Amino acid sequence: MGLFDNILHDNESLFLDEIALDYDYVPKQIPFRENQQQFIAECIAPLLQNKTGRNLFIQGAPGIGKTLAALFVKRELEEKTGDVKAIYINCWKKDSSYKILLEICNQIGYKWTQNKRTDELMDIAAKELNKGTVVLFLDEIDKVREVDILYSFCEDLLKKSLILIANNKEWLTQLDDRVKSRLMPELLEFNEYNAEETAGIMKERVKYAFVPNVWDQDAMQAVINKTIQVGDIRSGLFLLRESGNSAEARASRKILIDHAHKALTKLESFKIKNSLDFGDDEQTILDLIKQNSGKTVKELHSMLEDKFSYRTFHRKIDELKKNHMLDVIEVPGKSSIVNYSKKLTEF
Repeated sequence: MGLFDNILHDNESLFLDEIALDYDYVPKQIPFRENQQQFIAECIAPLLQNKTGRNLFIQGAPGIGKTLAALFVKRELEEKTGDVKAIYINCWKKDSSYKILLEICNQIGYKWTQNKRTDELMDIAAKELNKGTVVLFLDEIDKVREVDILYSFCEDLLKKSLILIANNKEWLTQLDDRVKSRLMPELLEFNEYNAEETAGIMKERVKYAFVPNVWDQDAMQAVINKTIQVGDIRSGLFLLRESGNSAEARASRKILIDHAHKALTKLESFKIKNSLDFGDDEQTILDLIKQNSGKTVKELHSMLEDKFSYRTFHRKIDELKKNHMLDVIEVPGKSSIVNYSKKLTEF
């Protein structure tokens, strides 16, 4: 038998629409986030009447629907009217004022950016955007290296709404007072999905992504259970895709528990190497802790003190903890103990 005979024997895919498992896919409906979507829309609504909108700070753990809800509102707005310019920027990828403004120029169709300074790009963007109203969705805003861009947006854009999305709840309180006083944002916190909601979301995505009735019940439940445990829908989407790929690789017409278990063995690698979640610094810290699980924060920092200040190191530990990558055990009167997260390897 040839290497590809099993695959060529039956080329009907188990996937109906694999794109529905992408992290930035926006479904027709987003269950359990209706109230949050309505609140975002209300902040933007004055722009439809050619008035300035309200600024909004959205906060919550990774993988619980913040970006999805914002993109859903953006799509609804664009379908409703072309009078309001809607711009979405991922500040993890565009982490400086210059990069953000380049992206804005790109989205408004201004191509002559070469050799332009940051202030020149701001002037160009403001001149174009002030012809109407604009909503800026700034995702991962807590990753941006320069917050002066927010001051410029508040000062130079006339009729706007700034939707700031972050994992770090404390980021807003640490802003310079001159920026905070101009932003004056509304606050919207996203809570983690409960077990019932997680199961509902996963089953809904299966309807979008897979041919009907290809999922074995035990396999589906294994994926749901792991997603609930990790607390990140993106991990669940990864498991759905990998389970389907495993079944197709074995020329199976059903996705069985063995295929789900195969996908589960890949989850740790997925979490560590997902460049959308972590940069080089976080990966360095994560690799260190993986080899030194059980040591205190101070002991771990001593191994990297030439690279990070203690404050920066501690902040990155907190971020990795929020991303379910680490377990941090508080010890009264002593430095906390850090363990590599078992959530990624237990199933």
